[in-house]
Amino acid sequence: MDDLDHKSTPWLNGGFDIEGVVAAFAVFLGALLLGWLWGPLFWLGFVAFVAVLLATRWAGRTPPAMASAIVAPCDGIVVSVTRMEAPPELRMNDASVTRVRISSAPTSTNKVYTPISGSLEHVAVEAGDSSILIAMRPDDEGMARAWLCFESQGQQVGIRLASGGFGPRIDIDMTGGDIARLGKPCGSRRLGGWCDLYIPVGAGQLIWPGQTLVGGETVIGRLRSDTDEAEDVFELQREAAEAVAEEDPFEPVIEEEESDDQYLSPEETNISEEDPAILFARLREAARRSEEGE
Repeated sequence: MDDLDHKSTPWLNGGFDIEGVVAAFAVFLGALLLGWLWGPLFWLGFVAFVAVLLATRWAGRTPPAMASAIVAPCDGIVVSVTRMEAPPELRMNDASVTRVRISSAPTSTNKVYTPISGSLEHVAVEAGDSSILIAMRPDDEGMARAWLCFESQGQQVGIRLASGGFGPRIDIDMTGGDIARLGKPCGSRRLGGWCDLYIPVGAGQLIWPGQTLVGGETVIGRLRSDTDEAEDVFELQREAAEAVAEEDPFEPVIEEEESDDQYLSPEETNISEEDPAILFARLREAARRSEEGE
């Protein structure tokens, strides 16, 4: 992790897109011209100037050093966490997923960040109606929308972006097949809107409704790793062994004619019945002796 002691202004980690600054000053000149014609028109142009600046504002982010992390794709507030079916536009393999709905204010920064490390499998963008200025509800008709599906080791995470259709509100900088790095910018969504994040049902969730998210940094959950799967297998084996012990617990029988190397020592016979390895060993010994008796 970089040391910021050498920076005199560590809080200055953002800025504005160059093309946005040019457009904003063009709007400001137009406002001056309108004000020369009639004073109140200047303030209308000034409001447009501020809106253009807000639409081009971005901030640098530092993603967490977690290989299986799922981070917030944008700034905003968690509205709801719901289990549902994945939208067909995302082409996700899992029919049932967990949807995290995020609402972003018009003053939010405009970058969209990759939620996981992996690859972008699918992307689709839909232009909106120019008459829709503000996205008041996430499912309104005429809004600009984008769908992105990311994959990492067979697990998929999807994003659905929605914003007003006025102007170029959503731009995606990646194409299908591109490598995705955790928390890195993959596009822009200007003047806020809605973001639905679709994660696997088995992924650990670390957020709740009402929580404020920082795009590219806040950890929303965690993908399942190989270690988690190994622990699940061991847990299943342990439960199966306990079930066998409850149904038919076996005590070893020591026969006189058997050799000493086949006997169980007192220490071995006193081992807890809950040890799966000893239970399986006793079951195998019982089966062997039954076959020899026949």
